[in-house]
Amino acid sequence: MNRIILKIFFALCYLIYSSLSISNENIYRIDYIIFKYLPDIASNEKFVAPEIKLSEELINITALQYPEFKKPDSLVNNFPYQELFQDISVSRIVDSSNVENENKEEKVMMSKNQLFFQNDSGVDFSMEEIIQKLKRSKNYRVIGKNSWFQEVKNEVFAPSVFVQTKIDNGNMVFGEIKVYKKRFLHMDLNLYFGEESSDSVNFEKEIELKELGKNGEFKPTKLNLFENLNLNLLYQINHSRKVRSREIHYVDHPKFGVLFEINPITSN
Repeated sequence: MNRIILKIFFALCYLIYSSLSISNENIYRIDYIIFKYLPDIASNEKFVAPEIKLSEELINITALQYPEFKKPDSLVNNFPYQELFQDISVSRIVDSSNVENENKEEKVMMSKNQLFFQNDSGVDFSMEEIIQKLKRSKNYRVIGKNSWFQEVKNEVFAPSVFVQTKIDNGNMVFGEIKVYKKRFLHMDLNLYFGEESSDSVNFEKEIELKELGKNGEFKPTKLNLFENLNLNLLYQINHSRKVRSREIHYVDHPKFGVLFEINPITSN
């Protein structure tokens, strides 16, 4: 009898802990921008083609709505870059954005019907100003962006989120992002950069994903990464970093880079 009572007691404690653990202080909005360096300059640096290694369990972001990025005139008509674009570095963009963030208090609200792991970029993407600065620079081309809310857990229980851009000028980036807590916030990035090529071999890579439904339960789904694509995998970013919330962070590779921001939701 005592064992039964103890089991019931511990079960109730677990349920209470679980309900309390998803509090506002554990809910964050994750925003990122993926960009490529311009122009394509030949380099003596040799890059080994990466091998795809993704987590076994990946969460898919639902209702993706990537914007259509218009190709700058200089890329269409081969105009000199300096005639149309500014020579500004991404590090300067990050620094100026972080200074601006210090002087303003952005309210990060999760709408009543908003689900975790559901696209939240829309028209009011929080990093839209940075996108516009990147598009005015001669040095970068934005490939993709996204935004979602999630509960940030400790490293053992934190999920990895699958990310993928659309094909942009023959380029695509895909991979996974993991946000978790130790003593501080951390983010792990594992991203692959591919380029369409008529010389590449068309092969399939099917991955298993989970999507969160309106009923609060995850359902399994599958995705063929390279369906109808001839893609050469060229580069990889595999990086782990301790981060501060409410700051723009920058992770780069000689060929492409990522800007991201992690913001806690505003308490009511």
